Amino acid sequence: MTNSLGELSIYIHWPFCKTKCPYCDFNSHESSKIDYDQWSHAYIKEIDFNKDLIKGKKINSIFFGGGTPSLMNPKIVKAILEKINYSAIISDNTEITLEANPNSIDRDRFLDFKSAGINRISIGIQSLRTKNLKFLGRSHSNKDGLKAIELAKDIFNNYSFDLIYCLPNQSIKEWKNELNAAIKYVDYHISCYQLTIEKGTQFYNDFKSNTFTMATENTSAQMYESTYNILKSKGMIQYEISNFSKPEYKCKHNMVYLLLKDYIGLGPGAHGRYKLNDQIHSTINYYNPTKWIEYLVIKNQKPIQSKKKLSDNEQLIDTLNMGLRLNRGLHISKIPNKNSLKQLVKHGLIKEINNNFITCTLKGRLLLNSVIEILLNDTY
Repeated sequence: MTNSLGELSIYIHWPFCKTKCPYCDFNSHESSKIDYDQWSHAYIKEIDFNKDLIKGKKINSIFFGGGTPSLMNPKIVKAILEKINYSAIISDNTEITLEANPNSIDRDRFLDFKSAGINRISIGIQSLRTKNLKFLGRSHSNKDGLKAIELAKDIFNNYSFDLIYCLPNQSIKEWKNELNAAIKYVDYHISCYQLTIEKGTQFYNDFKSNTFTMATENTSAQMYESTYNILKSKGMIQYEISNFSKPEYKCKHNMVYLLLKDYIGLGPGAHGRYKLNDQIHSTINYYNPTKWIEYLVIKNQKPIQSKKKLSDNEQLIDTLNMGLRLNRGLHISKIPNKNSLKQLVKHGLIKEINNNFITCTLKGRLLLNSVIEILLNDTY
């Protein structure tokens, strides 16, 4: 059996970090002992297990996420890309991104990753303010962050970095000043995320014990609007709720998710979503790194914890969730309940744009989950 589509993207998860950030609910683990040869072998085996999906496909994007992929041995990255390219087609147009933290890179390491095949870097800066970095549990300094950006700019033709805002006690003025300071370093792409409290994190426990309080909805809305206005004034196009870029530098891998294109996931906890034999399949790998590697290296089996065919309703949820995040919007034909849609437009949560496309307003984006629930259940 082979994938029915000609294009494919690949997400590769590296689960290890130097330290676990208190806000992070991703599959990341602290480890001082990593058998890099074993991990390289495991990734190669997982690619072999997916050869029927990969073979002959044009690779649109590859994304090394984590965890902290910049902690990987660049030789592993090279081996993975060579293995993929043996069966599929990696071209000059294939976007190959690696996430990096400022405290795990230097010039030589960036050069090694570039030689391995990486052509885009995404840096976890998170803040340009010392007090915010300390609150977020980041182990790098403001100076480290700026140095990482300068190195990326010097070595790669495409890079992005992340900022987190809407922190406890952060004023709107403080965020505006920080973002305006960051703008001078934005050449291609930037991601700006409002801090959210996720279960299973240290921040979740701290929040529950009233160690800090979160910003009000009004403050969050004003910060979001300020983010949009500042970045727009500097020529950045918002193509998704948290992502902004120069017109030709949208993250291809982000767009794969948002447009529900085919991708597979490699590594612990990695997700995949692809069309096979006219059915949409969803896969999730075993989350625990030890278990994932055990299935591949010892049991010689695919490390898939779950695989299922998505129902029509599940596909609709994906369509609404992704389509309404996009600035380009979602075609009205995808909306099942037109009565709810009319009410959402009336109450300023959704707006109609050109050619029968709809998108969320600022207010609607801040209430996206509720908007989707209303559209699914026609319950406005």
